[in-house]
Amino acid sequence: MKIQPQLIVWHRVFGLVSCLFFSMWFLSAFVMMYARMPELTARERMERLPPLDTSRVRITPAQAAERAGVRQPGGLVLSSLFGRPVYRILNRGSIAATVFADDGRSELDFAWPEAAASIRPYLPSSSTGWRLLQVLNEPDQWTLSGEIQALDPLYKVAIDDGHGTVLYISGTTGDVVLKTTARTRALAWAGAIPHWIYLRAIRKHAEGWRQLVIWIAAAGCVTSILGIVLGLVRFSPSKRYRVAGVSASASPYQGAKRWHHWAGLIFGVFTFTWVLSGMLSLDPFPVSPTDPADKQIAYFRGGNLVASAFQFKPTQISQTLVSSLIVKEITFSQVDGKPFYEAAETTGNSVFLNDRGELAQPFPASFLVDAARRAVPNGRIVDSSQLPGYDSYYYDRDRLSPLPVLRVRFDDPAATWLYIDPVRGVLMARFDRSARFDRWVYHGLHSLDFPFLWPYRPWWDLVVIVLCTGGLVVSVSGVVIGYQRLRSYVTSKGQGSRVHFLH
Repeated sequence: MKIQPQLIVWHRVFGLVSCLFFSMWFLSAFVMMYARMPELTARERMERLPPLDTSRVRITPAQAAERAGVRQPGGLVLSSLFGRPVYRILNRGSIAATVFADDGRSELDFAWPEAAASIRPYLPSSSTGWRLLQVLNEPDQWTLSGEIQALDPLYKVAIDDGHGTVLYISGTTGDVVLKTTARTRALAWAGAIPHWIYLRAIRKHAEGWRQLVIWIAAAGCVTSILGIVLGLVRFSPSKRYRVAGVSASASPYQGAKRWHHWAGLIFGVFTFTWVLSGMLSLDPFPVSPTDPADKQIAYFRGGNLVASAFQFKPTQISQTLVSSLIVKEITFSQVDGKPFYEAAETTGNSVFLNDRGELAQPFPASFLVDAARRAVPNGRIVDSSQLPGYDSYYYDRDRLSPLPVLRVRFDDPAATWLYIDPVRGVLMARFDRSARFDRWVYHGLHSLDFPFLWPYRPWWDLVVIVLCTGGLVVSVSGVVIGYQRLRSYVTSKGQGSRVHFLH
Protein backbone atom coordinates (compact mmCIF):
# COMPACT_ATOMS: atom_id res chain seq x y z
CA MET A 1 0.00 0.00 0.00
CA LYS A 2 1.36 3.43 -0.92
CA ILE A 3 0.04 4.99 2.25
CA GLN A 4 1.74 2.44 4.49
CA PRO A 5 5.18 4.19 4.82
CA GLN A 6 3.42 7.44 5.70
CA LEU A 7 1.36 5.66 8.34
CA ILE A 8 4.53 4.24 9.85
CA VAL A 9 6.14 7.67 10.04
CA TRP A 10 3.11 9.25 11.70
CA HIS A 11 2.73 6.33 14.09
CA ARG A 12 6.35 6.81 15.15
CA VAL A 13 5.97 10.56 15.50
CA PHE A 14 2.90 10.34 17.76
CA GLY A 15 4.11 7.18 19.46
CA LEU A 16 7.36 8.73 20.69
CA VAL A 17 5.59 10.63 23.45
CA SER A 18 2.23 8.85 23.57
CA CYS A 19 3.67 5.52 24.71
CA LEU A 20 5.38 7.23 27.65
CA PHE A 21 2.02 8.61 28.77
CA PHE A 22 0.32 5.28 28.01
CA SER A 23 2.82 3.46 30.23
CA MET A 24 2.27 5.97 33.03
CA TRP A 25 -1.52 5.76 32.70
CA PHE A 26 -1.68 1.95 32.68
CA LEU A 27 0.73 1.57 35.61
CA SER A 28 -1.16 4.11 37.69
CA ALA A 29 -4.47 2.46 36.72
CA PHE A 30 -3.59 -0.57 38.86
CA VAL A 31 -3.44 1.74 41.89
CA MET A 32 -6.51 3.71 40.80
CA MET A 33 -8.59 0.53 40.99
CA TYR A 34 -8.35 0.74 44.78
CA ALA A 35 -7.20 4.23 45.81
CA ARG A 36 -7.76 7.79 44.62
CA MET A 37 -6.82 11.16 46.07
CA PRO A 38 -6.85 11.47 49.89
CA GLU A 39 -10.19 12.53 51.32
CA LEU A 40 -12.23 12.70 54.47
CA THR A 41 -14.97 10.20 53.76
CA ALA A 42 -18.55 10.90 54.77
CA ARG A 43 -18.44 7.76 56.91
CA GLU A 44 -15.36 8.88 58.88
CA ARG A 45 -16.68 12.42 59.24
CA MET A 46 -19.90 11.05 60.74
CA GLU A 47 -17.98 8.76 63.06
CA ARG A 48 -15.93 11.68 64.38
CA LEU A 49 -18.97 13.82 65.11
CA PRO A 50 -20.14 13.68 68.74
CA PRO A 51 -23.74 12.65 69.49
CA LEU A 52 -25.98 15.61 68.76
CA ASP A 53 -26.80 17.39 72.03
CA THR A 54 -30.32 18.55 71.23
CA SER A 55 -30.92 19.69 74.82
CA ARG A 56 -28.72 22.73 74.14
CA VAL A 57 -30.67 23.90 71.08
CA ARG A 58 -32.23 27.28 71.86
CA ILE A 59 -33.19 28.67 68.46
CA THR A 60 -35.38 27.39 65.65
CA PRO A 61 -34.34 26.77 62.02
CA ALA A 62 -36.21 29.95 61.02
CA GLN A 63 -34.32 32.00 63.60
CA ALA A 64 -31.05 30.48 62.42
CA ALA A 65 -31.76 31.47 58.81
CA GLU A 66 -32.69 34.96 59.98
CA ARG A 67 -29.48 35.30 62.02
CA ALA A 68 -27.48 34.22 58.96
CA GLY A 69 -29.29 36.74 56.75
CA VAL A 70 -30.38 33.98 54.35
CA ARG A 71 -33.98 34.54 53.22
CA GLN A 72 -34.35 31.38 51.13
CA PRO A 73 -31.92 28.66 52.27
CA GLY A 74 -31.22 25.84 49.89
CA GLY A 75 -30.96 23.44 52.82
CA LEU A 76 -30.79 23.23 56.62
CA VAL A 77 -28.82 20.78 58.74
CA LEU A 78 -28.43 20.59 62.52
CA SER A 79 -24.97 19.24 63.31
CA SER A 80 -22.15 19.71 65.84
CA LEU A 81 -19.09 21.95 65.94
CA PHE A 82 -16.63 22.23 68.82
CA GLY A 83 -19.03 20.01 70.78
CA ARG A 84 -21.86 22.53 70.34
CA PRO A 85 -25.01 22.16 68.21
CA VAL A 86 -24.91 24.29 65.05
CA TYR A 87 -27.20 24.96 62.13
CA ARG A 88 -25.55 24.67 58.73
CA ILE A 89 -27.33 26.90 56.22
CA LEU A 90 -26.80 25.44 52.76
CA ASN A 91 -26.86 27.03 49.33
CA ARG A 92 -26.50 24.76 46.28
CA GLY A 93 -25.06 22.02 48.47
CA SER A 94 -22.31 24.13 50.05
CA ILE A 95 -22.34 25.75 53.48
CA ALA A 96 -23.42 29.39 53.20
CA ALA A 97 -23.42 30.12 56.94
CA THR A 98 -22.95 28.50 60.34
CA VAL A 99 -25.22 29.49 63.23
CA PHE A 100 -24.64 28.15 66.73
CA ALA A 101 -27.91 26.66 67.94
CA ASP A 102 -27.25 27.43 71.62
CA ASP A 103 -26.59 31.18 71.47
CA GLY A 104 -27.57 32.13 67.90
CA ARG A 105 -24.14 33.44 66.87
CA SER A 106 -23.70 33.45 63.09
CA GLU A 107 -20.17 32.88 61.81
CA LEU A 108 -18.47 32.78 58.41
CA ASP A 109 -14.88 33.33 59.50
CA PHE A 110 -13.30 31.11 62.15
CA ALA A 111 -9.95 32.28 63.50
CA TRP A 112 -7.32 29.63 64.19
CA PRO A 113 -7.63 29.55 68.01
CA GLU A 114 -11.32 28.65 67.74
CA ALA A 115 -11.04 26.36 64.69
CA ALA A 116 -8.31 24.35 66.46
CA ALA A 117 -11.01 22.76 68.64
CA SER A 118 -12.07 20.68 65.61
CA ILE A 119 -8.86 18.67 65.89
CA ARG A 120 -9.84 16.98 69.15
CA PRO A 121 -12.18 14.27 67.72
CA TYR A 122 -9.45 13.24 65.25
CA LEU A 123 -6.70 12.72 67.85
CA PRO A 124 -6.06 9.02 68.50
CA SER A 125 -5.14 7.89 71.99
CA SER A 126 -1.60 7.19 70.76
CA SER A 127 -1.09 10.77 69.54
CA THR A 128 1.58 12.83 71.24
CA GLY A 129 0.18 16.13 69.98
CA TRP A 130 -0.24 18.27 66.90
CA ARG A 131 1.20 21.38 65.30
CA LEU A 132 -0.03 24.01 62.86
CA LEU A 133 2.04 23.77 59.68
CA GLN A 134 0.67 26.71 57.74
CA VAL A 135 -2.39 28.72 56.78
CA LEU A 136 -3.31 28.15 53.13
CA ASN A 137 -4.90 30.83 51.01
CA GLU A 138 -3.89 29.00 47.84
CA PRO A 139 -4.21 25.27 47.16
CA ASP A 140 -1.41 22.83 47.85
CA GLN A 141 -1.10 19.40 46.19
CA TRP A 142 -4.00 17.94 48.19
CA THR A 143 -6.50 20.82 48.13
CA LEU A 144 -6.84 21.37 44.40
CA SER A 145 -10.52 20.43 44.18
CA GLY A 146 -12.88 23.34 43.67
CA GLU A 147 -15.08 22.28 46.60
CA ILE A 148 -12.19 22.49 49.06
CA GLN A 149 -10.78 25.69 47.56
CA ALA A 150 -14.15 27.35 48.21
CA LEU A 151 -13.54 26.80 51.94
CA ASP A 152 -10.33 28.88 52.12
CA PRO A 153 -8.46 29.77 54.21
CA LEU A 154 -7.38 26.30 55.30
CA TYR A 155 -5.44 25.52 58.47
CA LYS A 156 -2.99 22.71 57.74
CA VAL A 157 -2.27 20.68 60.86
CA ALA A 158 0.12 17.75 61.39
CA ILE A 159 -0.93 15.07 63.88
CA ASP A 160 1.84 13.20 65.71
CA ASP A 161 0.26 9.76 65.48
CA GLY A 162 2.94 7.75 63.69
CA HIS A 163 0.92 7.67 60.45
CA GLY A 164 1.90 11.06 59.04
CA THR A 165 -1.68 12.33 59.37
CA VAL A 166 -2.37 15.87 58.17
CA LEU A 167 -5.74 17.57 58.69
CA TYR A 168 -7.11 20.58 56.82
CA ILE A 169 -9.56 22.76 58.75
CA SER A 170 -11.70 25.31 56.95
CA GLY A 171 -11.60 28.88 58.18
CA THR A 172 -15.05 29.30 56.62
CA THR A 173 -16.85 26.44 58.40
CA GLY A 174 -14.49 25.69 61.31
CA ASP A 175 -14.67 22.00 60.38
CA VAL A 176 -12.12 19.39 59.26
CA VAL A 177 -12.62 19.06 55.50
CA LEU A 178 -9.70 16.85 54.43
CA LYS A 179 -7.52 14.17 55.94
CA THR A 180 -4.34 12.76 54.43
CA THR A 181 -1.87 10.20 55.76
CA ALA A 182 1.57 9.10 54.60
CA ARG A 183 -0.09 6.03 53.05
CA THR A 184 -2.86 7.86 51.18
CA ARG A 185 -0.39 10.46 49.91
CA ALA A 186 1.99 7.74 48.65
CA LEU A 187 -0.86 5.92 46.90
CA ALA A 188 -1.93 9.19 45.27
CA TRP A 189 1.59 9.78 43.95
CA ALA A 190 1.56 6.25 42.51
CA GLY A 191 -2.01 6.44 41.19
CA ALA A 192 -4.23 9.50 40.86
CA ILE A 193 -1.55 12.18 40.42
CA PRO A 194 0.26 10.63 37.42
CA HIS A 195 -3.00 9.22 36.05
CA TRP A 196 -4.71 12.61 35.99
CA ILE A 197 -1.48 14.61 35.50
CA TYR A 198 -2.56 16.20 38.77
CA LEU A 199 0.58 18.15 39.57
CA ARG A 200 -0.14 21.32 41.51
CA ALA A 201 1.85 23.58 39.16
CA ILE A 202 -0.38 22.41 36.27
CA ARG A 203 -3.69 21.58 37.94
CA LYS A 204 -4.08 24.96 39.67
CA HIS A 205 -4.64 26.41 36.18
CA ALA A 206 -7.88 24.47 35.71
CA GLU A 207 -8.66 25.23 32.07
CA GLY A 208 -5.02 24.98 30.99
CA TRP A 209 -4.74 21.58 32.70
CA ARG A 210 -7.96 20.42 31.07
CA GLN A 211 -6.84 21.40 27.59
CA LEU A 212 -3.40 19.81 28.12
CA VAL A 213 -4.86 16.45 29.08
CA ILE A 214 -7.41 16.56 26.25
CA TRP A 215 -4.74 17.18 23.62
CA ILE A 216 -2.35 14.57 25.02
CA ALA A 217 -5.18 12.03 25.00
CA ALA A 218 -6.18 13.09 21.47
CA ALA A 219 -2.61 12.45 20.27
CA GLY A 220 -2.83 9.07 21.99
CA CYS A 221 -6.02 8.29 20.08
CA VAL A 222 -4.30 9.05 16.78
CA THR A 223 -1.37 6.85 17.80
CA SER A 224 -3.72 3.99 18.66
CA ILE A 225 -5.73 4.21 15.43
CA LEU A 226 -2.60 4.28 13.29
CA GLY A 227 -1.15 1.37 15.26
CA ILE A 228 -4.29 -0.72 14.80
CA VAL A 229 -4.31 -0.07 11.04
CA LEU A 230 -0.61 -0.87 10.68
CA GLY A 231 -0.92 -3.94 12.87
CA LEU A 232 -3.69 -5.34 10.70
CA VAL A 233 -1.87 -4.48 7.45
CA ARG A 234 1.31 -6.24 8.63
CA PHE A 235 -0.54 -9.24 10.06
CA SER A 236 -0.44 -12.36 7.85
CA PRO A 237 -2.95 -15.11 8.69
CA SER A 238 -1.17 -17.35 6.15
CA LYS A 239 2.15 -16.85 8.03
CA ARG A 240 4.02 -15.68 4.96
CA TYR A 241 6.88 -14.06 6.91
CA ARG A 242 10.25 -15.69 7.55
CA VAL A 243 12.05 -14.34 10.60
CA ALA A 244 15.03 -15.60 12.58
CA GLY A 245 14.17 -18.80 14.43
CA VAL A 246 10.70 -19.02 12.90
CA SER A 247 10.10 -20.61 9.53
CA ALA A 248 6.53 -19.30 9.18
CA SER A 249 5.32 -16.25 11.07
CA ALA A 250 2.20 -14.08 11.01
CA SER A 251 4.32 -11.10 12.10
CA PRO A 252 7.39 -9.74 10.28
CA TYR A 253 8.98 -8.40 13.49
CA GLN A 254 11.39 -9.60 16.14
CA GLY A 255 12.15 -8.57 19.71
CA ALA A 256 10.28 -5.59 21.14
CA LYS A 257 8.62 -4.92 17.78
CA ARG A 258 7.15 -8.42 17.79
CA TRP A 259 5.80 -7.92 21.32
CA HIS A 260 4.38 -4.56 20.24
CA HIS A 261 2.75 -6.03 17.14
CA TRP A 262 1.05 -8.95 18.89
CA ALA A 263 0.01 -6.97 21.95
CA GLY A 264 -1.36 -4.25 19.68
CA LEU A 265 -3.42 -6.78 17.71
CA ILE A 266 -4.91 -8.20 20.90
CA PHE A 267 -5.21 -5.11 23.10
CA GLY A 268 -5.02 -2.23 20.61
CA VAL A 269 -8.77 -1.63 20.43
CA PHE A 270 -9.02 -1.58 24.23
CA THR A 271 -6.08 0.86 24.42
CA PHE A 272 -7.82 3.17 21.97
CA THR A 273 -11.23 3.08 23.68
CA TRP A 274 -9.60 3.54 27.08
CA VAL A 275 -7.68 6.65 26.02
CA LEU A 276 -10.67 8.01 24.10
CA SER A 277 -12.99 7.61 27.09
CA GLY A 278 -10.39 9.25 29.33
CA MET A 279 -10.36 12.25 27.01
CA LEU A 280 -14.17 12.39 26.94
CA SER A 281 -14.26 12.44 30.76
CA LEU A 282 -13.01 16.03 30.53
CA ASP A 283 -16.03 17.02 28.41
CA PRO A 284 -14.38 18.32 25.24
CA PHE A 285 -17.94 18.36 23.91
CA PRO A 286 -20.85 19.70 26.02
CA VAL A 287 -22.71 17.00 27.98
CA SER A 288 -25.82 17.51 30.11
CA PRO A 289 -25.26 17.20 33.87
CA THR A 290 -26.86 14.33 35.77
CA ASP A 291 -27.54 16.44 38.86
CA PRO A 292 -31.15 17.65 38.98
CA ALA A 293 -31.76 21.33 38.20
CA ASP A 294 -32.90 23.59 41.05
CA LYS A 295 -36.29 24.12 39.39
CA GLN A 296 -36.82 20.38 39.11
CA ILE A 297 -35.96 19.88 42.79
CA ALA A 298 -38.44 22.63 43.71
CA TYR A 299 -41.36 20.70 42.17
CA PHE A 300 -40.77 17.86 44.63
CA ARG A 301 -40.22 20.23 47.53
CA GLY A 302 -43.36 22.15 46.71
CA GLY A 303 -41.50 25.42 46.26
CA ASN A 304 -38.64 27.02 48.17
CA LEU A 305 -37.64 25.65 51.56
CA VAL A 306 -39.71 27.36 54.27
CA ALA A 307 -37.65 27.42 57.46
CA SER A 308 -40.56 28.56 59.62
CA ALA A 309 -42.47 25.36 58.84
CA PHE A 310 -40.16 23.26 61.05
CA GLN A 311 -41.85 23.35 64.44
CA PHE A 312 -41.00 19.89 65.74
CA LYS A 313 -38.22 20.37 68.31
CA PRO A 314 -34.90 18.48 67.97
CA THR A 315 -35.29 17.18 71.56
CA GLN A 316 -38.59 15.61 70.52
CA ILE A 317 -36.87 13.94 67.57
CA SER A 318 -34.29 12.36 69.89
CA GLN A 319 -37.02 11.16 72.24
CA THR A 320 -39.01 9.68 69.37
CA LEU A 321 -36.18 7.51 68.07
CA VAL A 322 -35.16 4.17 69.50
CA SER A 323 -32.39 4.35 72.08
CA SER A 324 -29.98 2.32 69.95
CA LEU A 325 -29.90 5.08 67.32
CA ILE A 326 -27.28 7.70 68.20
CA VAL A 327 -28.25 10.79 66.23
CA LYS A 328 -25.33 12.76 64.76
CA GLU A 329 -27.15 15.11 62.38
CA ILE A 330 -30.69 16.18 61.56
CA THR A 331 -31.51 17.36 58.03
CA PHE A 332 -34.62 19.50 57.63
CA SER A 333 -36.38 18.45 54.45
CA GLN A 334 -39.46 19.63 52.64
CA VAL A 335 -41.61 17.50 50.36
CA ASP A 336 -44.84 18.74 48.74
CA GLY A 337 -44.69 21.82 50.96
CA LYS A 338 -44.63 19.75 54.17
CA PRO A 339 -41.76 19.55 56.69
CA PHE A 340 -39.83 16.33 57.31
CA TYR A 341 -36.82 15.44 59.44
CA GLU A 342 -34.03 13.05 58.53
CA ALA A 343 -31.97 11.88 61.52
CA ALA A 344 -28.62 10.30 60.63
CA GLU A 345 -26.49 8.10 62.83
CA THR A 346 -22.80 7.14 62.86
CA THR A 347 -22.97 4.52 60.09
CA GLY A 348 -24.82 6.88 57.79
CA ASN A 349 -28.12 5.08 58.24
CA SER A 350 -31.01 7.44 58.79
CA VAL A 351 -34.68 7.57 59.68
CA PHE A 352 -37.17 9.85 57.98
CA LEU A 353 -39.81 11.46 60.23
CA ASN A 354 -42.89 13.54 59.52
CA ASP A 355 -43.88 16.69 61.41
CA ARG A 356 -45.56 14.57 64.12
CA GLY A 357 -42.38 12.68 64.86
CA GLU A 358 -43.64 9.48 63.26
CA LEU A 359 -41.75 7.37 60.76
CA ALA A 360 -42.74 8.75 57.37
CA GLN A 361 -44.35 6.38 54.90
CA PRO A 362 -43.13 6.20 51.28
CA PHE A 363 -44.71 8.91 49.18
CA PRO A 364 -47.58 7.95 46.87
CA ALA A 365 -46.56 7.18 43.33
CA SER A 366 -49.26 9.59 42.12
CA PHE A 367 -47.52 12.55 43.82
CA LEU A 368 -44.04 11.54 42.64
CA VAL A 369 -45.16 11.00 39.04
CA ASP A 370 -47.09 14.29 39.02
CA ALA A 371 -44.04 16.18 40.36
CA ALA A 372 -41.89 14.47 37.72
CA ARG A 373 -44.35 15.53 35.02
CA ARG A 374 -44.06 19.17 36.12
CA ALA A 375 -40.27 18.88 36.27
CA VAL A 376 -40.20 17.92 32.56
CA PRO A 377 -43.03 20.04 31.10
CA ASN A 378 -42.10 19.57 27.45
CA GLY A 379 -42.61 15.82 27.35
CA ARG A 380 -45.10 13.07 28.06
CA ILE A 381 -44.38 10.17 30.41
CA VAL A 382 -43.54 7.05 28.45
CA ASP A 383 -43.40 4.77 31.49
CA SER A 384 -42.70 4.78 35.21
CA SER A 385 -41.56 1.84 37.32
CA GLN A 386 -40.14 1.22 40.76
CA LEU A 387 -36.77 -0.48 40.56
CA PRO A 388 -35.74 -2.76 43.44
CA GLY A 389 -32.12 -2.63 42.30
CA TYR A 390 -29.74 -0.47 40.29
CA ASP A 391 -30.04 -0.24 36.51
CA SER A 392 -27.53 0.75 33.84
CA TYR A 393 -27.59 4.46 34.73
CA TYR A 394 -28.61 4.76 38.36
CA TYR A 395 -26.02 2.70 40.22
CA ASP A 396 -23.44 3.05 42.95
CA ARG A 397 -20.26 1.00 43.32
CA ASP A 398 -20.37 1.55 47.09
CA ARG A 399 -24.08 0.67 47.12
CA LEU A 400 -24.94 3.76 49.17
CA SER A 401 -27.48 5.33 46.81
CA PRO A 402 -30.98 4.55 48.13
CA LEU A 403 -33.16 1.74 46.85
CA PRO A 404 -35.85 1.17 45.72
CA VAL A 405 -35.97 4.03 43.24
CA LEU A 406 -38.75 5.25 40.96
CA ARG A 407 -37.70 5.69 37.34
CA VAL A 408 -39.81 7.95 35.12
CA ARG A 409 -39.05 8.18 31.40
CA PHE A 410 -40.21 10.95 29.06
CA ASP A 411 -40.56 11.48 25.31
CA ASP A 412 -39.31 15.09 25.40
CA PRO A 413 -36.69 16.13 22.78
CA ALA A 414 -33.87 15.24 25.19
CA ALA A 415 -35.46 11.86 26.11
CA THR A 416 -35.14 12.60 29.84
CA TRP A 417 -35.15 9.94 32.56
CA LEU A 418 -35.70 10.90 36.23
CA TYR A 419 -34.78 8.76 39.25
CA ILE A 420 -36.71 9.50 42.46
CA ASP A 421 -36.27 8.21 46.01
CA PRO A 422 -39.87 7.29 47.02
CA VAL A 423 -39.01 7.12 50.74
CA ARG A 424 -37.65 10.68 51.01
CA GLY A 425 -39.40 12.20 48.00
CA VAL A 426 -36.08 13.38 46.58
CA LEU A 427 -35.14 13.66 42.91
CA MET A 428 -31.83 11.73 42.87
CA ALA A 429 -30.68 12.02 39.26
CA ARG A 430 -31.67 12.88 35.72
CA PHE A 431 -30.28 11.42 32.53
CA ASP A 432 -31.06 12.79 29.11
CA ARG A 433 -29.85 11.28 25.85
CA SER A 434 -26.41 12.93 25.94
CA ALA A 435 -25.85 11.98 29.61
CA ARG A 436 -26.70 8.35 28.86
CA PHE A 437 -24.31 8.37 25.92
CA ASP A 438 -21.60 9.85 28.14
CA ARG A 439 -22.24 7.15 30.72
CA TRP A 440 -21.31 4.44 28.21
CA VAL A 441 -18.40 6.14 26.45
CA TYR A 442 -16.80 7.22 29.73
CA HIS A 443 -17.75 4.95 32.64
CA GLY A 444 -18.46 2.01 30.39
CA LEU A 445 -15.32 2.15 28.27
CA HIS A 446 -12.96 3.61 30.89
CA SER A 447 -14.01 1.95 34.15
CA LEU A 448 -15.70 -1.08 32.55
CA ASP A 449 -18.83 -0.25 34.54
CA PHE A 450 -20.95 -2.62 32.50
CA PRO A 451 -23.97 -4.06 34.35
CA PHE A 452 -22.88 -7.62 33.63
CA LEU A 453 -19.44 -6.97 35.16
CA TRP A 454 -19.09 -4.18 37.75
CA PRO A 455 -21.28 -5.73 40.50
CA TYR A 456 -19.30 -8.98 40.40
CA ARG A 457 -15.96 -8.77 42.15
CA PRO A 458 -13.29 -10.08 41.94
CA TRP A 459 -14.27 -10.85 38.32
CA TRP A 460 -14.30 -7.15 37.49
CA ASP A 461 -10.83 -6.81 39.05
CA LEU A 462 -9.45 -9.74 37.05
CA VAL A 463 -10.80 -8.43 33.75
CA VAL A 464 -9.43 -4.93 34.36
CA ILE A 465 -6.04 -6.25 35.47
CA VAL A 466 -5.71 -8.44 32.36
CA LEU A 467 -6.70 -5.62 30.00
CA CYS A 468 -4.45 -3.06 31.70
CA THR A 469 -1.56 -5.52 31.63
CA GLY A 470 -2.08 -5.96 27.90
CA GLY A 471 -2.20 -2.19 27.42
CA LEU A 472 0.97 -1.87 29.48
CA VAL A 473 2.76 -4.39 27.23
CA VAL A 474 1.70 -2.37 24.17
CA SER A 475 2.95 0.83 25.80
CA VAL A 476 6.24 -0.38 27.29
CA SER A 477 7.23 -2.20 24.10
CA GLY A 478 6.53 1.05 22.23
CA VAL A 479 8.81 2.93 24.65
CA VAL A 480 11.55 0.30 24.12
CA ILE A 481 11.23 0.59 20.32
CA GLY A 482 11.43 4.37 20.56
CA TYR A 483 14.50 4.19 22.80
CA GLN A 484 16.23 1.72 20.47
CA ARG A 485 15.55 3.91 17.45
CA LEU A 486 16.69 7.04 19.29
CA ARG A 487 19.90 5.34 20.44
CA SER A 488 20.55 4.08 16.91
CA TYR A 489 19.99 7.58 15.57
CA VAL A 490 22.36 9.17 18.08
CA THR A 491 25.01 6.53 17.36
CA SER A 492 24.74 7.01 13.61
CA LYS A 493 25.01 10.80 13.97
CA GLY A 494 28.16 10.34 16.02
CA GLN A 495 29.63 8.23 13.24
CA GLY A 496 28.71 10.78 10.57
CA SER A 497 25.87 8.71 9.10
CA ARG A 498 22.86 10.47 7.58
CA VAL A 499 20.30 7.87 8.69
CA HIS A 500 17.01 9.67 9.48
CA PHE A 501 15.45 9.02 12.88
CA LEU A 502 11.99 8.28 11.53
CA HIS A 503 13.00 5.92 8.73
